[in-house]
Amino acid sequence: MNNNNQMNDADMWLITPDLSEATELAEGVLPPGVYKARVTGMEKKESKSIPSTPYIKWTLTIFGAEGELTKYNNWKVYHNTMLSGKGTGITKAFVKACTGQELEGAFNFALLHGAELQVTLKEGKPYNGEPAKFPEVAKVEQIQ
Repeated sequence: MNNNNQMNDADMWLITPDLSEATELAEGVLPPGVYKARVTGMEKKESKSIPSTPYIKWTLTIFGAEGELTKYNNWKVYHNTMLSGKGTGITKAFVKACTGQELEGAFNFALLHGAELQVTLKEGKPYNGEPAKFPEVAKVEQIQ
């Protein structure tokens, strides 16, 4: 560690955080169910398994959960939609869920940032025999 980052005064690190608004972090996996989500991120990527096949990796943030599920508000869910091939039907459904409009031709996907939609989550697929750590998006639709 360089000298500029070292703290020699231990008292400097005796801090009392304000925990008055702290919420408990939920443990485990977001349970299957229907949630409201907001598009909070997107990244255009290229499939490693199918060369030259672009897709969008969406970051969705859960909001508006009530009761016992409030602890999952602000949790992130990731969803991929293909930009070519048979999987583009999922992209069409995603755009319609966000905008209420059918996807036709060129579209500025950046306009979806901040859009709100309803997602139905199901248990994710096990990986290497281990239980899934992340849910899968089974369905997207406009918020009811």
